[in-house]
Amino acid sequence: MKTTNDYIISGGEEGKARLNTLSDVLYPTTTTLLANNGVRPGIRFLDAGCGGGNVARMVSEMVGEPGGVTAIDFDAAIIELNKKEALDNGVANISYQAMSAYDMDFDDEFDVVFARFLLTHLTEPGRVLERMLKSVKPGGRILVEDVHFSGHFCYPASEAFDRYISLYTKAAVLRGHNPEIGPSLPALFTKAGIADIGFDVIQPAFSTGSGKWMAYVTMDKIKDSVIAQGLATAEEVGYILSELEAFTKDESTVISLPRIVRVWGVRN
Repeated sequence: MKTTNDYIISGGEEGKARLNTLSDVLYPTTTTLLANNGVRPGIRFLDAGCGGGNVARMVSEMVGEPGGVTAIDFDAAIIELNKKEALDNGVANISYQAMSAYDMDFDDEFDVVFARFLLTHLTEPGRVLERMLKSVKPGGRILVEDVHFSGHFCYPASEAFDRYISLYTKAAVLRGHNPEIGPSLPALFTKAGIADIGFDVIQPAFSTGSGKWMAYVTMDKIKDSVIAQGLATAEEVGYILSELEAFTKDESTVISLPRIVRVWGVRN
């Protein structure tokens, strides 16, 4: 099974910069979600599909030196950047590992297992959710945040923004991914055998600031996939990016993130 080349968003250092921005935007809501679901001093935490390592660093502070964080991602380049960042900042309670989520083989090791924007990029999300459940101790908690991509909105209407949503969705579906996975997460949790399931929905939106630029930045990071898949020409992508840039700079406009469904449950 391919687990690296199917990802439609470019990674490496530029990919990490995008993930850093996204994590900054979601910091308040994710911190609250974690604190309300058992993340406290001394626990062991697994971040599956850690991306830029932002949640792992956040949790490393929440669990402290008695606790520990294991953070995995298939992108070896991002993992090396995360390791360097942790070393440079004297963070000693995070173990970063370059590993596909499909290859997780932990047994009853963690108090809390978490994945943010991971399952949407997988061809077999249920299989990975089962591995997450296996990784957590009995009584431990499983947390997932993921997207309902068509739930984006902007004001006023923008053809370039709509084209971005369409191209992202088509590129993801062609790779066997599910950009609409969010609403199905509670059912996936039930199928995996997770108990005491709860969920909520959040959707940040912006008229200024870094969060407002996520659509433009993400369009820029999927352009190679979009062009390679024949969904748009390089000229078309350039036009979309130019129009999105102008729309984003206009402080009278509003741009949202995708609708985000957050689900939690317990291993019996």
